[in-house]
Amino acid sequence: MAARRLIEKIRGRLDREIGTIYKSHAGRLRFALAFPNTYYVGMSNLGFQMVYRLLNDHDEVVCERVFLPDLPDLEELERSGSPLLTMESQARVRSFDVLAFSLSYELDYVNALKILTLSGLEETASQRSARKGSPLVIAGGPAATFNPETMSPFVDAFVIGEAEEVLPELVRVLVDHQRSDRMELLLKSAELGGVYVPRFYEPEYNEDGAIRRVRATHGVSEKVRRRWAPVLEPYPATTAILTPETEFSNMVLAEVARGCGRQCRFCMAGYAFLPPRARPPGAVLGGIRRMEEKAVERPVENPRIGLLSASVFDHPSSLLICRSLVERGRLFSISSTRADTLNRDIVEALHKGGHETLTMAPEAGSSRLRLTINKAMSDDEILGAAATAWDGGFRRLKLYFMVGLPTETAEDLAGIPYLVSRIAGMFAWEKLIVSVSCFVPKPWTPFQWAPMEAEKRLADKISGVRRALAPVRSVEVAGESAREAVVQGVLARGDRQLQDALVMLNRERISWRAAFRRSGVDPAFYAQRPRHKGEVLPWDHLDLGIRKRYLWQEYERAMSAAPTPACIVGRCRRCGVCHG
Repeated sequence: MAARRLIEKIRGRLDREIGTIYKSHAGRLRFALAFPNTYYVGMSNLGFQMVYRLLNDHDEVVCERVFLPDLPDLEELERSGSPLLTMESQARVRSFDVLAFSLSYELDYVNALKILTLSGLEETASQRSARKGSPLVIAGGPAATFNPETMSPFVDAFVIGEAEEVLPELVRVLVDHQRSDRMELLLKSAELGGVYVPRFYEPEYNEDGAIRRVRATHGVSEKVRRRWAPVLEPYPATTAILTPETEFSNMVLAEVARGCGRQCRFCMAGYAFLPPRARPPGAVLGGIRRMEEKAVERPVENPRIGLLSASVFDHPSSLLICRSLVERGRLFSISSTRADTLNRDIVEALHKGGHETLTMAPEAGSSRLRLTINKAMSDDEILGAAATAWDGGFRRLKLYFMVGLPTETAEDLAGIPYLVSRIAGMFAWEKLIVSVSCFVPKPWTPFQWAPMEAEKRLADKISGVRRALAPVRSVEVAGESAREAVVQGVLARGDRQLQDALVMLNRERISWRAAFRRSGVDPAFYAQRPRHKGEVLPWDHLDLGIRKRYLWQEYERAMSAAPTPACIVGRCRRCGVCHG
């Protein structure tokens, strides 16, 4: 009964989709592409959809999607023991040749294990190797690229870098060696640039639990180098499937650029996806038109467009793209814009494109702390951007801030409600949404060595901002969970010693705190402990192209609040990516 109801639900969703790809399984390598969260969340992720299309572009491959079931369905599947099914053919996940995870967010790691167990598969790669016929489990995505070690016990191979470069070669190996034993298949995969096979790398630990070294075995490379696409134009940039059941509801998402040269010191995307690369405006607009043509086939009239990039208006032709959409009567949106790029032309284009809320991210409450994170904006510049937004017709603003940033003082923290109050007092805003998150140190950033603040201090800081802004008219404060932020901090800089905790969380209904305690994990060791310059970090056997000494120099510059100029792609030699 549970399986029948789930199949009916899947088929209902398929009926509402536009662009779904159906292919015969006969004679093809079968991929189950998994997003470790619900359909609603997974189908809102452009990277996931782009990989779905890339895999299905191979004639020798059929790729179908799988998601974590919605909570009522999940509970029913667990009670009944019914198998997890793919979307397109409603086939059992465990019958596929490859189960591929798209890992974007650390808190989804336990969901990935849940998908394995719902599929009837063992959690760890070593357990699955002992059972003939289990799918090969691979993983890619941002979280897999910047630190695969936390998930290494559970995954056979990781794609390090960008799928466009690695997948064609990996598919070729998997097709050619489909009948080989697993060890041979993995050795052939490990010969490819950008493929990391954890079982061929053995970490050794000091008495305190820190890594002493990671030893490469079986003749594989000492370091796994990230692969990235120098030119994005040949690859699709837009949503593959339109569906009303996403955060964006039938919105055509389009990547206008990848990477960011601003080098904000807390931002993993600003380093792990260097160098910044812009797509030609014709390629962006052409991809949008093709998806709009598909939408005509079904009742989706004039779908909205979502332009995605770390910093959309750093694209040299961003205004051209926006104005082209406006001229065609298209509504569009962007995630956020930098206050120091905002001007009258940009505001006019956004307003005509149907934007109702303008989003900016000052991040910190003082100019000094913004210099520390390399976001050199003064309060006056932020106030000027707010005035420009008002003059352009915007009556709603959303402002992103972080608490717990390195070197943050009480004065910096007080600067958040002070700055917001000044913005609120400028005009009669309908609403000012203030989003307050917690700083989480991420690998491959200058702050990868920095300690994270304790949960209680972070929670108190968010509460303090909320109290200070409670009397201010039109202000609404949204605060992140400090507890979840600390867990994210543990997982982001984690290693294989977190295996038992993750398995417990998958198998039992217990809290993160209980799982850490029962598995002997000290969260402070991963989240709150400062790292020293010479420490071997869990991801040091990867090579993302950035020199470690450059990141340390940036950490030192942060401590003295010294700014660093943005990338000059191809012409500077600071970080090592362009001339490594």
